Amino acid sequence: MCGRFILSVDIKTILALFRAGLQPGSAYEPRYNIAPGQDVLVVTGTQDNRVARPMRWGLIPSWAKDKNIGYKMINARAETVDSKPSFKHSFRHRRCLIPAGGFYEWRSEGKIKQPLCITLPDRPLFAFAGIWDRWDSPGGDTILSCSIITAPASDQMREVHHRMPVILSGTAEYNAWLDLEHPAALKELLRPYAGKLVLQRVSTLVNSPQNEGPHLLR
Repeated sequence: MCGRFILSVDIKTILALFRAGLQPGSAYEPRYNIAPGQDVLVVTGTQDNRVARPMRWGLIPSWAKDKNIGYKMINARAETVDSKPSFKHSFRHRRCLIPAGGFYEWRSEGKIKQPLCITLPDRPLFAFAGIWDRWDSPGGDTILSCSIITAPASDQMREVHHRMPVILSGTAEYNAWLDLEHPAALKELLRPYAGKLVLQRVSTLVNSPQNEGPHLLR
């Protein structure tokens, strides 16, 4: 699964890599402990018209009666994202990139849940494969929300957890995920990351989503 992640690079670097413009009025600040229910930066649109904007992490299907369903929808499984009622419309029509610099997973060490920060050794910025939706409340409020797609863990990650977020491998896969319309081709992108990962022990302060800042990585 993916229940916490990092995005700490500057906004100019993010917009340049994903060839996107920042939605007017959108705010961005580096984050070291992004948690479900919070706003995350999301990139949507085609190659010629990409926009980066905040969305709530935890997808709320357009047909949902209660927005709190989003807390159960932070991840979508690659195996069923094209068939599960909560996700299949977004998989077909509302895919997105979710920029990240790393993510956290926890390993049991005796009685301690030791957090690990997982990063890519040669890429301080990459993207998770994501989906999004728009929910309009009975009172007229609109919430844009998203979910991170997960796949079975790679050989390296399996010692920590049996699943991991889908990490897209560079520009060609970013373009394909946003632009393709063929479900079979899209499903081929939803696989465990094949490259090397760096697993680093970090502060147990990460365990509380109320803690924030670069000191969490020590």
